[in-house]
Amino acid sequence: MADSAEEATRARLAAAKGKARYPGLGLWNFVADLKVLPDVDEISEEDVPEAEREDAELRRAALIVAATDIVDWCIDDIEMVIFDENDRVDEETTEESFIYDVFPARHRRAYGQEFFRKALVTAVQVAADLADPDGGPAACIAEEIIRHAVGELAVSLCEEAGLGEPWLHPDELLLEDADFELLYAEEMDGLENDPGAQRALGVHLPSVEGWFSPFNPHRAVHPYAETDSAIPEVHDLYPRLRPEDDPEILFDLDVVNAAAPIAGFPAGSDLVALMRQGAVPVPGQWVADDSDPEASFAALVAASSADYGSGWLEWESYAGADSVRSEPVIQLTAHRHFPVGDDEPWVHTASSGGQMLAIPLRYVVSYRPDPGVRARWERRLDDLDSQG
Repeated sequence: MADSAEEATRARLAAAKGKARYPGLGLWNFVADLKVLPDVDEISEEDVPEAEREDAELRRAALIVAATDIVDWCIDDIEMVIFDENDRVDEETTEESFIYDVFPARHRRAYGQEFFRKALVTAVQVAADLADPDGGPAACIAEEIIRHAVGELAVSLCEEAGLGEPWLHPDELLLEDADFELLYAEEMDGLENDPGAQRALGVHLPSVEGWFSPFNPHRAVHPYAETDSAIPEVHDLYPRLRPEDDPEILFDLDVVNAAAPIAGFPAGSDLVALMRQGAVPVPGQWVADDSDPEASFAALVAASSADYGSGWLEWESYAGADSVRSEPVIQLTAHRHFPVGDDEPWVHTASSGGQMLAIPLRYVVSYRPDPGVRARWERRLDDLDSQG
């Protein structure tokens, strides 16, 4: 019986051979053991040994079979799951649904009929992308979650077919990051409502209604599923850069530090104005003062001139925030002009986690130099190096 089940699964995979045409799905990624490949800088399809080729083809085809199985699963859910007049699901008909099996359990109250339909269409989109030689990266959180589910199911299908796992998990080929995994962590409850904390952590985690929103203007979500972004705008100028813009312009000091008068930095919100007005600076601390923007900017440059600008930055991190954040930065550099979009003074900052922001001075309250911030970060790096 086991042999017949294995043969049946293998036959399904064989029927899908050649259909996984998504960029980056080179056959060498689907061998069972990396050691069978030549030790060279660049590997091609021809480098896969003949004895490994058939199984590798089947492992790759498992992605298409998994994706279409998930589409069927979602169709079954639409037909079987019962909703009441308040759009609440009947637990008995939902427990074995794709949505309940794969999407974060702590958000189940938000999974109504519309969510189920959007998930179905998104699953179709994911399957189409995997078959498209010009398929792009995941366009939204929902696509990332479904791509991960495709990879997990594909590995299971490989096991069922007696092929074993490919040496590289499909997530490494289908996903750019795994930020979405934090949505499953109970201790991260509420993080999706704090874009400032997300940016500090270097993650992107919208609330449920934003799971079908494009990551950026250059990604396309299926129009049936697409929703407008639900995340308040983080005060970061770097996203102004378009694909056709040369990022090197941000490092051209003749441009960003040109002698032309700065545009000023009046408080960008009532909250920032209130916090600036009530600030009681300690020795060495800089507090933004737009009454004399040139003098205030020069004072910031002087305050941040030592130790890479290591210190503490107090700022409003996103539009509509009800409080400002005081965050450690291992680097802060003030610039007079931002070269893309409206001209305004800004600070380039880097956190200990490696996240870099271009923060408009309109949303900055104060800055306090503290060389200890960078020193602690460097000690942690030294400790990691010694352990490695």
